[in-house]
Amino acid sequence: MMPITTVTAAEDACLPTIGSLAAALKAAILPDTQVRLDLSAVAGPDLSVVQIVQSARITAERVGCDFALTAPVGDRLRALLHRAGFVPHPHPDHAPFWFHGDTAQ
Repeated sequence: MMPITTVTAAEDACLPTIGSLAAALKAAILPDTQVRLDLSAVAGPDLSVVQIVQSARITAERVGCDFALTAPVGDRLRALLHRAGFVPHPHPDHAPFWFHGDTAQ
C-alpha cells in the first residue's frame, strides 16, 4: 500500500496566498500516489480555493493519483460552493468529493 501524503491548506488560503497551496499540491500529485487535502483550517475561502482544488482533482485523475479531501468541507466552504453553483446544480461526483457523500444542503 502506498503512503498517503497530506497537504494542509493554511488558515489564510485565498487569492493573495493561493500560490503556496498550488505549489504544495503540484509537488504532491504524482502518478501512483495518494494525496489527501485538509481544508479544515481555511477561515475565509474564496473562489481561488475552489479553483485550485478542482484543478488538482483534474490533474490527479489525469496522472493516476488517488486524490481526496481529508473530511467533508465545513460550513464556510459549503456556502462558497453553494454560491459557486456546485450545490444548486451538482455534478454527480461533487457530493462524494466535497461532502463525502453527504447531502450538500
